[in-house]
Amino acid sequence: MIVIAIGLLAVSIALAIALAIKSKSTNGSTYATSTPTTGSASASNAPTTGPTSTSNAPTTGTTVLASQSFVLKCDPVISTNTKNQAETRDDTTQQTKMKLPVASSRVGDNILLKNTYIVEFPADVDVKNHFVRVTTSLKASNQIVESEIVLRHVISSSIFNGASFSTTTNDSIEAAQLIENAINIHPVYLVPGPRLLKSTFSSDRSINTAQYLINAFDLTGVNQVHSQFQNTGKGVRVAVIDTGVDYAHPALGGCFGTGCKVAFGYDFAGDQFSSSNPIPVPDNDPIDNCSSSSHGTHVAGIVGANINGINQTYFIPSVPFSGVAPDVTLGAYRVFGCPADMTTTDLVTAALYRAYDDKADIITISIGGAAAYTEDPRTIAIQRITNMGVYVTVALGNEGEGGLETVNMPGAAPDAMAIGSADSTYTLRYYIIAPDGSMIFYDPGTAFDPNGGVNNGCATSNPSMNGTVVLFTYTTEDICSVGYRCNLAFEVGARGCLIYSLGLTTEGSYFIPTGSISLADGQRIISTVAANPSAIYTFTNLFGLSSISTAGTPSAFSSLGLTGDLLIKPQITGIGGMVYSTISVSAAVQNSLPKPYMISSGTSMATPYVAGTLALFLASIGNPAPYTVSGYAQNGQCRPTFSLVKNIFQSTANAIQIYNSIVFATSAMQGAGLVNVYQAITAGTIFSPSELALNDTVRRATSYRVSVINIGNQTAIYTMSHSGAALATGKATGDDQLLAQPVYTADYADVIINPVQFTLQPGYSREITLQFGEPTNADPNLLPVFSGFIYATNQVNGEVTHLFYAGMVGDYGNAGIFVRNTTSGVITGIQKSDGTYVSDGELPSLNATTGITIQIVLAWSTRVVIVQIIPANGTVLVGLNVSSAVMFTDTDESEAVIVDPPRNAAAGVGTSFAESYPAVWNGKVVLNSVNGNASVTTMRNLNPGTYRIQFSALKHFGNPSNDNDFEVFNSPAFKLVF
Repeated sequence: MIVIAIGLLAVSIALAIALAIKSKSTNGSTYATSTPTTGSASASNAPTTGPTSTSNAPTTGTTVLASQSFVLKCDPVISTNTKNQAETRDDTTQQTKMKLPVASSRVGDNILLKNTYIVEFPADVDVKNHFVRVTTSLKASNQIVESEIVLRHVISSSIFNGASFSTTTNDSIEAAQLIENAINIHPVYLVPGPRLLKSTFSSDRSINTAQYLINAFDLTGVNQVHSQFQNTGKGVRVAVIDTGVDYAHPALGGCFGTGCKVAFGYDFAGDQFSSSNPIPVPDNDPIDNCSSSSHGTHVAGIVGANINGINQTYFIPSVPFSGVAPDVTLGAYRVFGCPADMTTTDLVTAALYRAYDDKADIITISIGGAAAYTEDPRTIAIQRITNMGVYVTVALGNEGEGGLETVNMPGAAPDAMAIGSADSTYTLRYYIIAPDGSMIFYDPGTAFDPNGGVNNGCATSNPSMNGTVVLFTYTTEDICSVGYRCNLAFEVGARGCLIYSLGLTTEGSYFIPTGSISLADGQRIISTVAANPSAIYTFTNLFGLSSISTAGTPSAFSSLGLTGDLLIKPQITGIGGMVYSTISVSAAVQNSLPKPYMISSGTSMATPYVAGTLALFLASIGNPAPYTVSGYAQNGQCRPTFSLVKNIFQSTANAIQIYNSIVFATSAMQGAGLVNVYQAITAGTIFSPSELALNDTVRRATSYRVSVINIGNQTAIYTMSHSGAALATGKATGDDQLLAQPVYTADYADVIINPVQFTLQPGYSREITLQFGEPTNADPNLLPVFSGFIYATNQVNGEVTHLFYAGMVGDYGNAGIFVRNTTSGVITGIQKSDGTYVSDGELPSLNATTGITIQIVLAWSTRVVIVQIIPANGTVLVGLNVSSAVMFTDTDESEAVIVDPPRNAAAGVGTSFAESYPAVWNGKVVLNSVNGNASVTTMRNLNPGTYRIQFSALKHFGNPSNDNDFEVFNSPAFKLVF
């Protein structure tokens, strides 16, 4: 069955095998045993043995914390070669030439940019010769002339040496494999542009308040760091890879270059770069003064906007506002054109390496697309960059309405700090002035258009409402929608329509203004009018500062882990729901906004928020140079590794609850919890590791050993404890597809902790053992995710730190990958011309000339899907001496082999995870043979006959060389005709 296909795929999924093996083995790993910690940094900065001196704490700056002796400690060195040693790439493990993997035409919503590649060369290959090397090799191996080759970008970094290029031919894969000295080749994908979830625009009037309430600095320790330490991130360099930055905005410095707030950067795309014109025209100016979203400018403002000294009314924000680290130096790397509808993986990869070489301390990326696995040039870049001491934050995605395993790439990268989102405390909202002068906040409907629209109406009629604003109660169970009801009110004379008890923004009426208010406000209006029918309510188009009921809880849109290999994502949560920040003047004009500021939501906002907290942390320890992460520095103070920093931030985050519940949200949504930079800077205790991926029931270790480390300057007495988080059940009995919203229950793991209490001297660590028992009521057939927190409470000073864990109940290795039965009816199978699926016993005739539609629907991600044609009867295909053949689809003009596809979302869920992977088949198949040492691929038209389609998917952690590791099912029989 698999014999023909395996030849195509053995190389392409070699990495999958390695990762699957890694996933199994790492769950049982142990950590260095206990007692004192060393003064020298190991490669991972993990605690080992030997006392830590507290006398090495920094003696300069305004903030000196006891924990800094642990965080900064390294060996002093006088060598002038230290920096070069730290930044020299080791190519010894990269010299084996890699065959180009089979590239899927689509990975989630990332679309293959055909005949376009990133190629890497050894460090000693002269960058000036890249184009010559590529063109010479392609011409020699496949007769591709120089005029058919376009060099897109040369990437010359101390940790990457290569280029991206494209050809106008369709047969360059084999040729690309033969490029002289190439050691890595990756296909290039189109990545969708940023998607704004919900925006509320600022007023042209300022709101007087003395506090920074708008972006929840009180919840994340930012206010304390600013006020107590006078730490605003000065001296730290943060690079933003996005749509570019409108650095002319006064809150972002008003200029670009040395001495400016936005001091470094590059435009990799050019204004005209788009999905219809994916040809980059780079230049040295990364300004975004043309996109309507102004996404990069919003992101940059969250990190480091500073409004001090602004006296132009137009640029004064509507509410007191500051970036998380308002004195950082920013870098802008533009990877989108003016349309901002898409970028490409080679541009993002080039931007990552350029930001590193431009001496960024932190890089933040709020762009990506649906993914499940991590083999990607962007994730490789992130790994190399973080190993060199530069910290990277990446948005996990806004696919929370799709259910479990909806992570984005490159957020799934193991070395990235993937960020989830929690809602802010306050936002700006329109308000109605009540008779007593109080404000009633409302959210306007989005459908109203003075030009009118279609009105289907409801069946019932209403009395005359001439000249009134009608108030309706509404619940999601009502048979008549908000829009229908308000349109009907318009027909009987209403001038406006208010809905109460809805609790969210509604589309509303096409004909009259529509708004939604809270249940309490609706009831208050009713009681007031009942007591005084002449009471007057004044509607305004003004904004007020309104509290958010969901403040500090996970945002509904925030993507959920785990990854396709059950690794934990996200790592931590930032404020991303309703975040106020800068936008370009151009975007303000395009969107008819009174000021160049906007409130937006998304993990795109949470990610720069966390980057800003990292900047405050680095500033608090004197911001040692990235190269000192190697463990050596002249002053004996080194930058902590990213692994150690993640331990610090995760150990000190605050676990957050599900909205309107006392149950902690699953770690698959919040990671370690909501970031708290004050607690990170002042931490006296951390865990190492600070997260535990427990895999599934079958592959879970019997016990786990972790270290509790006293990084303070006082003896600590610790008491250990456990709190469970909500069990997330992502499937329903009898339905193959995952739920759009998991079912959350207060069903927790049992954890045995040993020892429960112990004492640690400053600088010492203690290893503890954890044994996990699964939640009692968890159904292993539904593969629920359990999670929770292990706490260490210092009884001396009351400090509480934690690690978090997540695992799956059941055997993920036998998870049903193909959706064959679901309530939506969107399943894996063959569709007839009327849209119905071929079923057993009917034997329809399907015409290959007009195209046969095949649907592939995945409940879970997989490393590879293969679609083959097999005889319905007998052992060989008609006219061919083989038992099966891989199908060739006209949809993508490629073999019906999908590598590393993420799961599909339930039908009707609007996420970047597609409902299915559709393909159109015109009767062609691919045959493989060997001629000498060369593999020969030929395409043939299949003869008319009776056939079945065989769908195969590699099981999780499976071996692609083992037929038993594939989930296989055969379609009903059909007659192929032309």
